[in-house]
Amino acid sequence: MAVEIAVLLLALILDFFISEPPALLHPVVWFGRLISLFEKVKFSRRKVEILYGTFCCLSVISFALILALLPLPYPASFLWSVYLLFSAISIRSMVNHAKACIINGLDRKAVQMIVSRNTDELSEEQLCSAVIESVAENYVDGVVAPLFYFSIFGVAGAVIYRAVNTCDAMIGYRKGRYEAFGKFAARLDDLLNYIPARLSLIFFEFLKRGAIIYGLKNNVKLNGCAISAISYVLGVKLEKPGHYSLPGKSPDAKDVEGAISAFIILSLLAAIFVAVITATRIVLLTKLQL
Repeated sequence: MAVEIAVLLLALILDFFISEPPALLHPVVWFGRLISLFEKVKFSRRKVEILYGTFCCLSVISFALILALLPLPYPASFLWSVYLLFSAISIRSMVNHAKACIINGLDRKAVQMIVSRNTDELSEEQLCSAVIESVAENYVDGVVAPLFYFSIFGVAGAVIYRAVNTCDAMIGYRKGRYEAFGKFAARLDDLLNYIPARLSLIFFEFLKRGAIIYGLKNNVKLNGCAISAISYVLGVKLEKPGHYSLPGKSPDAKDVEGAISAFIILSLLAAIFVAVITATRIVLLTKLQL
């Protein structure tokens, strides 16, 4: 039990002080490069493209599993586990990216770095909304989900989740060439995020009572509970033109700062929760073996 808790604590400490591993040594970057190699091959038939996309996603998952199960001697195995979990979570980097969007006034280019929508077409309120939404989504993708799967399956669970999430981020689009090629990755990511997205509402409840009910009733998409919850906590209007609009006052830079502060507190709550769940899992497994 002490070993896995130590892995969790050291990974969080590394995230706090370093933010991200260098790109050359980042497993998530490796996943992305592997996907980029696969996507160079194209097929004209949709069914074949779906099957090929499935093969590609499963290949990335297999690579992630190999990384997690490398037969290293102790203490190299311990340090490797810490490094992999550190690479799977994203707390400090999200804070840094969100702050960069408002540090010298609203920066469209900085916002474009963390959202997929075209920021040139957005008003200042919509830019702030996009940043806040990104913070909320990353809370699930970069914090709750990898830590949740770590608490159940160990480091392998966190790394495999991150591999799937990377596949979805790169090819999980509903239009164009990726509609078929990325279908499996998108659906698998939806499945893996289903529980973590709803679990995240428990932590929002600590910030403002009623967040769970609001997040579930006003969910903007399949796993968009955290977006609804942060809108409720901050009392701001969050809008993706043509898709959804949550009621509230028009957001500004101060609300982005509020979202960042909430993100930090929520990440701490998630870490404490996962430490408890991990310890409970190990104790139960130990008792079953006796």
